Amino acid sequence: MVLFAKGIPRAAALSVALAFFVLVPPEVLGHGPDLCLWKHLFHIPACPACGSTRALAAFFHGNLTQALAYNRNVLVTGPLLLILLAQDAAHLLRRLLVRTWPSPPKCESNSPRR
Repeated sequence: MVLFAKGIPRAAALSVALAFFVLVPPEVLGHGPDLCLWKHLFHIPACPACGSTRALAAFFHGNLTQALAYNRNVLVTGPLLLILLAQDAAHLLRRLLVRTWPSPPKCESNSPRR
């Protein structure tokens, strides 16, 4: 399992993010304050990532047309989040199976092999 941000497992962070996107409707996210750092620093109307949070929420609610209207990057970021989470889950499952799976008995024989 990949560790990042002071040892927090990536799978845990991805699971929390996915749960957030599944539970919170995109309409609720549109009513919050505008937190785009790039938009405020460079005084631009929108950055390439603006709307990504709402787009991911719409994507994970199954509203693909609404997600694309918020930000087209969701075509990459949505599936990528799922792929990363699946990779981490497979890695964790492999580690658990290796721990619990009994190792084969070792054959030790005193006779030399021919």
